[in-house]
Amino acid sequence: MLEPHPDDLQDFERRSHAQRGWFYARQPKPIADVIAQLVQRRGYAQVRTAGEWNEAWRNAAGEHFAAVTEVGQLRRGVLEVTAANSLVVQELGFEKERILAHLQATRPDAGLRQIRFRVGRIG
Repeated sequence: MLEPHPDDLQDFERRSHAQRGWFYARQPKPIADVIAQLVQRRGYAQVRTAGEWNEAWRNAAGEHFAAVTEVGQLRRGVLEVTAANSLVVQELGFEKERILAHLQATRPDAGLRQIRFRVGRIG
């Protein structure tokens, strides 16, 4: 019977290891990972968060201000709010501390530190 050469055995082991790595790398991914990746790519979490901020803003600012403002994004602890005109921005400036305290109490996990008002088009 023929004995295999030691180099042949090493080559066989190397190729076998490479094939196993290729096979196991192509295993199905857990569904939780796939869904989390889809939610992140499509931005569904941001839509849900925007809806929550709109509701919290309506409760904190009141219907009068909610009708003439639009909540933007929360970036680095600063919530951007767009108002219909400069008069509304000035009125919101007087109520800023009260509204900020109410939003911080409503959404303590958001890390809200400041509200920034600007004049812009309301959609």
